[in-house]
Amino acid sequence: MTSGFVTKIIHRLLAVPLVFDIQQALCNNYGAVRAEFAEYLSSDGLKILDVGCSTGASAAAIVDMERQVYTGIDIVPEYAVLAAKRNPKARVLAMDARKMDFEDKSFDVAYFVGVWHHMDDDALRDTLAELRRVLKPNGLLLVAEPLFTPGRWYSNVLLRRDRGKHIRSEEGYLQLAEGWGVRRKRTFRLSLHRFLSLVLVNGSQVTNASVTAGM
Repeated sequence: MTSGFVTKIIHRLLAVPLVFDIQQALCNNYGAVRAEFAEYLSSDGLKILDVGCSTGASAAAIVDMERQVYTGIDIVPEYAVLAAKRNPKARVLAMDARKMDFEDKSFDVAYFVGVWHHMDDDALRDTLAELRRVLKPNGLLLVAEPLFTPGRWYSNVLLRRDRGKHIRSEEGYLQLAEGWGVRRKRTFRLSLHRFLSLVLVNGSQVTNASVTAGM
């Protein structure tokens, strides 16, 4: 049985929303994401947009829905249904992030967790343009995306079998965020993988900063 065949079987299984939901809940430590971005998610009353919320496995671990207003969107309707059931205090919508049905300047913070690597360059640029519209001026965009890591073979093997086919280098991710201010850039560990952590500002007035934590 070839590795390519095994990968295809895994992808077919993960395409089933319930199977993917179980995998997300069991295999990812989303508390690490909350810890990574804690200082940007601590204020009461924040209006937060989760872009590509999937089945909602990460939402409650990242956002305090008692203190903040959470909206999740996903392009897959079946995922959105599961996310809404899992998070009854959330607003969850099936929506294409490239054309959002939100008014201008609707959100204080938006975030992606492991979503950019599922999007090709054109789709991501279109989505970022929409986020410039729906985020408030100086609103924040938080990004966590996987990286291939020299010497970390077990992580690299799993990432090569990931359904997301657009895992980029740090520089590749940053090039797609051209025009955004970079408040912070570093890496952190999420489950078995090294992730890039970006804090971007809706506006280019922030001087780009690079602070990379060793992993």
